[in-house]
Amino acid sequence: MIEAHVRAALRKALSTAAAESGKGAGFSPLNLDDDGSIWAGTGLGFHPWFAREPAGRFTCPQEAVFGLYVIRAALRSAFLATRSISAGDLLRGGRFHAAASAMYYTAAFHGLDGLLANRGRVLVQPVRGPVRPYRHQLPGGVISAGLKFDPLPGDPSVMCGALSRKGTWSFESRGRSHLNRWGELKQLVSSKGSELPGYVVEALSYALGDSMSRKSLSELLGGGIPALARLRHQALYEGFGYDDEAFDAAFNQDNPYGIGLDMRSRSLRNLATGLLSEALTIADLLFDWEAEKRQNVSIVRTRLVLSTLMPAFEFEIGKYSAELDPSTVTAVQRIVDWLSPRNA
Repeated sequence: MIEAHVRAALRKALSTAAAESGKGAGFSPLNLDDDGSIWAGTGLGFHPWFAREPAGRFTCPQEAVFGLYVIRAALRSAFLATRSISAGDLLRGGRFHAAASAMYYTAAFHGLDGLLANRGRVLVQPVRGPVRPYRHQLPGGVISAGLKFDPLPGDPSVMCGALSRKGTWSFESRGRSHLNRWGELKQLVSSKGSELPGYVVEALSYALGDSMSRKSLSELLGGGIPALARLRHQALYEGFGYDDEAFDAAFNQDNPYGIGLDMRSRSLRNLATGLLSEALTIADLLFDWEAEKRQNVSIVRTRLVLSTLMPAFEFEIGKYSAELDPSTVTAVQRIVDWLSPRNA
C-alpha cells in the first residue's frame, strides 16, 4: 500500500511535470536544453542528476519532478520481476531448483524497487553529477554541441532519494552491493510505527533459518539480509537450491521422496510476488492520475515510457508463467499496453 504522503508527492510530481512540459519551445525527448529548463541534462526520457553543496549535502535540480523517477523505477521493476518469476517457474517445473532459486531471487531484487517506491524511497544509478553544455567546432566549420556531467565528490555509484513526511526529498550516497540494496529495508522501519510486510519477514526468517518469534526485528534484519544474499550465492556459484533441512533428511535417507526440497525456491518466489504486487500499486496511481485528463499528459507519458525502457531489457509480450495469479498478469499487461508506442 502506498503511504499517504508518498501518494500526494507522486501525484504532485506528475502534475508539476505536466505543467513544466508545457513551457518553452516544445518537447525534446533527449532533454538537451541548456536554458535553465528543469529537464536540462536529464537525458533520454528522464534521468535526474545531482549536485553537492559546500556543506556536503546532495541536491537534485529536478526535485520538483523527482517522483517521476520513483514511478519509472516501479514500472521497470514490475517488468523485470515478472520476467524472472516466469523463468523461475519454468525452471522449478523441470526440478532445476538452484536455477529457479536464482531467478526468484533476481525477481525479488528488482521487485524491491516497488516496496521502496511505496514507502517514498528510490535508488538512482548511474549517478550523474552537475551538467554543463559544451560546443566543439569540427572540420568544415560544423558545430557539435551537447552536455557533459561533472563527477561528484566521492564518485558515488548509487544515490538514494528519500521522501520525508513533509514531502521533501533528501539524497544520500549508497554502495552498490546486494547487502546495501537489501539494507534499505532497515530504513523502512527506522521511524516509529513502521513495519515490514509479512512476506518480507517470512523470507528473512527462512533465509536465517530461525523463527521470527525468537528474534527481534533488528536481529532479523541484521542476520536475515546477509543470509538472503547467501542464498543467491549458493544458487549461482555453488549450484545449490534445495531447502537445507529437507536436503539433510534426504541425504541421511530420512526423506527418501525428497519432500520439501523446493521450499527454498518457494520462499524466494513468495518474496518476489509480494514485491511485484507493491510495484503494481504504483502503476495504479499513475493510471488514476492520467485518467483525470490533464494537459500535457501525453508528454509526461513519453518521458516515462522512454526512461522506463532504457536501458533495454528482455521482455516477450504476452508470455507469462501459467502459475502467476491472473490478476497479476492483467495488471502487468496493462502496463505493457500503456508503454506501447501506439499509446505513447
